[in-house]
Parts: sequence; structure tokens; C-alpha cells
Amino acid sequence: MTWRVAVAGTLHRDDVTTPEGRIESIGGSAVYFGLSAARHAPVLLNGIVGADSAEEHRAVFDGLPVETRGVVVSERPTFRWHVEHDFTHWVTARESADEGCDPEWVPSLAADSRDAEVLFLASMRPELQRGVLEQSRARLIGADTMTVFITTRPSEVRATARGADVLFVNAAELAALTGEVDWRTAAAGLCGRGRLRAVVVKRGPLGAACVTAAGVTEVAAHPVDRVVDPTGAGDALAGGFLGACAAAEREDTEFFETALRQGVRDAAGAVTSFGPTDLLTAT
Repeated sequence: MTWRVAVAGTLHRDDVTTPEGRIESIGGSAVYFGLSAARHAPVLLNGIVGADSAEEHRAVFDGLPVETRGVVVSERPTFRWHVEHDFTHWVTARESADEGCDPEWVPSLAADSRDAEVLFLASMRPELQRGVLEQSRARLIGADTMTVFITTRPSEVRATARGADVLFVNAAELAALTGEVDWRTAAAGLCGRGRLRAVVVKRGPLGAACVTAAGVTEVAAHPVDRVVDPTGAGDALAGGFLGACAAAEREDTEFFETALRQGVRDAAGAVTSFGPTDLLTAT
């Protein structure tokens, strides 16, 4: 019996445009993370979704070790994210949203999610992350964030980071959070603040790095035939990383290199199709 992984995050509908085309599909940080982590350990999903796509979201997890009782179903429509990727800077070129039911969600974790050994705070409003964090008894906690919250609510983002063991960010987010341009220096400066022991820097086609007090581990991106849609790759990386820790029942920094390599492999399954299709197939 491996450790369980609880995740609190978003369940969305994504309207995505890339140089490869445009499509609308289910998505959200909890979806991509959950599919990736479920390759390795049981997953407990927490979030909110509209009744208009609740069954579609549930169906994607059929047959997988994913418990969806923590997902609240609202009569309001599911959050819709409109995004354009240009494959130049590997961050979104343009985005907007129809928030739908998302503002209704109040974090209230069931007992199994509170007791899960691993927790992931996916990208969502800082007060929601804090509400989940206060309820958890996890021994290993990962957290993600977004540039919009770093810019508008930096003190809250820093507080969340200090309450986690592993922070997952890209280089631009890291620079915005610390004011330091060099990502290695910025990440090293965060380690040791509060509970934070490691910073995983997501570097797109360059792979990813894990920075701890002991040093920097860099892993190249896993090769794929073609990148179609990078949406969800960061969440899949976090899912592979924390899922590997759960499967091995390891929370020590010495294991993080192995976890990073698994995360990078799992992230590759999120970029080769629109939506989570290939990630699901790989699972």
C-alpha cells in the first residue's frame, strides 16, 4: 500500500489555440495532476466543477485509482479558460476566462484527504490554498502558483510557499516572486524559508531542475515526436514527481532527483495532444 496523494485544484473546460490548431476539452490543474499522479499512487481529488461537464470529468478517471468524492458539483457552468500558445516563449501568449462556478468553492477536505500522506496545492487563489493547507496533515506538500497572484498578492504566495516542502514554478514566476533574474540563485534563496526544502523550476523544452540546499539537479525534457499543446505539462510534472515520492514512500531530498526524472517523463504525455488525451492513454 503506497502513500495517498490528495490534490486541491481546478476542473475546467479549456479552449486552447496553438500553432497546431484549436480545440475545446476538459482540463484544469487537478485533472492533469491527477492523471499523472495516478500512474503511481491512489489520488484524492478536491475542487469544483459545473453540472454541465461533471460527468465528462468523472469519466476521464474511470478505472483509475482516483477518488472524486471531494469534487463539488455546482449548478453554475464550469470555468472556461481561453488560451493561446505561440511556441516561442513557452508561456501563454494570450488568455482570458469565464469564471463560472469557481468562486463558489470553499475548501472543506474529507477525512481521507486530510490524512493523505502527500498533498498538492495546485494553482488557484492563495486563500484557497491556505484553507486547504490548514486542514492537511500531509508529510510531503507541494505547491504551485500563477504569475497573476505573484503580481497582485505576493505576500500570500510567499506564505504558501513557506508552508510547502516543494514549490513548482517556472523561471518567469520565480523572477517575479524574488526579484532575482538568475533562476538558480532565486530558487536557492527560497530554500530553507519556513518548511520549503526544494524548488522545482519548470523550463519547458529545456526540461526541469530541482534546487535544494545540497545543489541543483537539471533534467532534460523527455523527447517527443511533436508538441501539440503544452497545457497541463507543469501539473503533469508535479503529478509524476509527487506520485513517485508516494509510490516509494519517500519524502527526503535525496529522492527528489529520481522524482524529478519521473515528473519530466510524465509531463511529456501532456504535450503530444490537445487536452489530456495522450496523458490518459499513457496512463
